[in-house]
Amino acid sequence: MTNNYKPIMGGVPISIERLARGLEALGHEVTIFAPTYKEQQDMEEANVFRYATCMKHFIGGIVLPNPFDIRIEKEFRRKAFDIIHVHHPMLIGRTAVHLSRKFHIPLVFTYHTRYEQYASCYTRGICKLDRIMPLYLHGFLKRCSFVFAPTAGMRNYLTDICHVPAENTGILPTGIERRNFDVAPETAAEIRRYYGAEHMPLLLTVSRMAGEKNVAFLLESLARVKALYGKPFRMLMVGDGPDKKALEERGRQLGLQENLVFTGTIPNERIADYFKAADAFLFASKTETQGIVVLEAFAGATPVIAVRASGVEDLVDDGVNGILTGEDTEEYAARVTEFLEEACGGCGVEEMPYRKACCRQMSENALQKAAQYREEAVALKAVHYYNSVIAENATQKKRNIRLLLEG
Repeated sequence: MTNNYKPIMGGVPISIERLARGLEALGHEVTIFAPTYKEQQDMEEANVFRYATCMKHFIGGIVLPNPFDIRIEKEFRRKAFDIIHVHHPMLIGRTAVHLSRKFHIPLVFTYHTRYEQYASCYTRGICKLDRIMPLYLHGFLKRCSFVFAPTAGMRNYLTDICHVPAENTGILPTGIERRNFDVAPETAAEIRRYYGAEHMPLLLTVSRMAGEKNVAFLLESLARVKALYGKPFRMLMVGDGPDKKALEERGRQLGLQENLVFTGTIPNERIADYFKAADAFLFASKTETQGIVVLEAFAGATPVIAVRASGVEDLVDDGVNGILTGEDTEEYAARVTEFLEEACGGCGVEEMPYRKACCRQMSENALQKAAQYREEAVALKAVHYYNSVIAENATQKKRNIRLLLEG
């Protein structure tokens, strides 16, 4: 159950789609409850129940779903679900709690987003969400039989700040698709040719063009990189969002017209090609609980240069499979420039078309890290957790019945 899903591109829709696909491949039946979008009407999709939408344009361009749609409960009456897995604590999250109680179905939840950090980008400090959200989450999480975190760092946040009992938590990352590992070098080389980066470094970011993703910080840092590096480079800005036009204008103001390419949204089936083509993936978001794009970059054997933040630092080992910095444009630019000099500075033009030998070890380390997160492995882990929760719920029912009879 989710507040947002395809055709919206984002970490939560991707995580849900991949987990559902992995579970179905193992023989399980999955129904995804997701809001209705105008753009989704032409999509062919199986096992997705589309419930009503209240507002087509809400915060950051996403919709405001209607979790009170009576058809949701009718679907629960029609099917005998074994478990509810909800991906948001608000809106559909409250509906999930209601249905869990009414139909006696165990409820599990994945904590995808640092909501207080995300919302502060839009409330501008009006609300003290950094204090309110842990309190709200504490009340919501008490209604869940089990809580998933995508990384160990976020699991610590749930236990230490939100006071979820450690025995009721587990780590379930987003799986990486097989095709992310299988991009041919020729395909990646073609992308470099298309963007004129055959003989220069190619950098990449994949992100919603919105405030919470901290893309403006990347632009400021790249302006400094341009001054420090002093040689041509290309930066692909993949993604769309409410701030795209403003970011394009800011890039022009910083004199980065020759360096930046705002590609807009790239079809999901092609995005792996872009990760494989890049020499480095640049990332500055501080609101991630895992950072799916970081793992997708790793699957393309592409090192990640990121701002040190929760979620990301669980994946990026500084100097091993990428680089971590503080949120400081001078520091970030210096580390990017250092990487470019080491990866490309000593190479002749004839050696440029694809991954340089001097950064090959970091690339290999990135690929090894991604291998731990393959989609099928994550689905198997989910099944293990689901079975444990279902068994515990059945035991608790028997215990309650016995206590009633004894009473």
